[in-house]
Amino acid sequence: MDKAFREKAEEFVSRLPYKQSPYGNRNWGHPWHSLCSYHGKLKPAIAHWLIYEFTSESDVVLDPLCGVGTIPFEACLQGRIGIGNDLSELAYVVTKAKLEKPNYSGAQKVICQLDEYIKKNKNLRSITEYEDFGFNGKLPQYFECETYKEILCARDFFLNRLPSVSAEEAMVFSALLHVLHGNRPYALSRRSHPLTPYAPTGDFEYKSVIDKIVQKVNRSYAKLGQIEVTQGSAIYGNYRDLTEKSIKADFVICSPPFADSIRFYMQNWMRLWLCGWEPKDYKEADEKFLDKSQEKNFDLYYSFFEMCHDVLNDNGKIILHLGKTKNIDMGVELSKRAEPWFDIVYFAGEDVSTIEKHGIKDKGVTVEHQYLFLQKK
Repeated sequence: MDKAFREKAEEFVSRLPYKQSPYGNRNWGHPWHSLCSYHGKLKPAIAHWLIYEFTSESDVVLDPLCGVGTIPFEACLQGRIGIGNDLSELAYVVTKAKLEKPNYSGAQKVICQLDEYIKKNKNLRSITEYEDFGFNGKLPQYFECETYKEILCARDFFLNRLPSVSAEEAMVFSALLHVLHGNRPYALSRRSHPLTPYAPTGDFEYKSVIDKIVQKVNRSYAKLGQIEVTQGSAIYGNYRDLTEKSIKADFVICSPPFADSIRFYMQNWMRLWLCGWEPKDYKEADEKFLDKSQEKNFDLYYSFFEMCHDVLNDNGKIILHLGKTKNIDMGVELSKRAEPWFDIVYFAGEDVSTIEKHGIKDKGVTVEHQYLFLQKK
């Protein structure tokens, strides 16, 4: 066992550097971490310090369940090669925009193509499309009718390109995903919430899809700054398939869905719809995604750890950020499933039973954030 790795792990958990100023501030981090709002995103400061403390420049850092790419993007910001994989189209698109260095002029060309598509097809769309679909409210209720027609056109435009979107297309799509709903003037919707699309209120007001995308894209590039970002890569698919991708990584750093977590696809339902989900997909998602399927049995993590063992280089390491509830000790459960392939180097936790975030009391049942450090046998 790597003694230095264990000592670093012990020191990290005892100090929790991401809680210290300025890292403890809610909005700390590179602006592109906020490229698109996403319920359940890992705090960038945690990702920053895990990369900084445990990896070295040029290391390949893989997150097989990357969400919107917080961990691999932090790796790229620090001179590592970040690779992010996710089964959610929404997560994949935003991760690709962050990791694959989209060119600004290329993004402008995509916006022009989208503008032409909307102008050509807008009058063919109907505000009755998806009139019976929605969870906090029916979909057309969120938008002024002309805005809604433009959104329907934009959805078709990008779905014709998924999953083989370019980095520039991913950037423009991410901008659209971000402005889709919210409670500020940037949003296309009536007044709602930027993370979870609660039932809308307020007047119906026309808002140009293209104008809002242009504003978001321009703001994003203006905030990019002069920081050199390493080229990474985004992968769309099941983590089990990563063994077939010819990937070799030095570290797997990952924050799997917490035990008893809120369904990510219900909190992100409207953005997932924009990424192509149809009403039937929400009914089938419990069997497809980890956040609910793991509640039946944590044995699915045997395949996760086997995959990690296959893609990691000799002496490769895993760091997992986990969630413990009053009823489920996720760290203990995953430690058992890791043992055939990995040595348990260190395991400890942080009390988060009183946490509050984004002005909303955490509705989950997580009482402890856990850190599990593993080394390949």
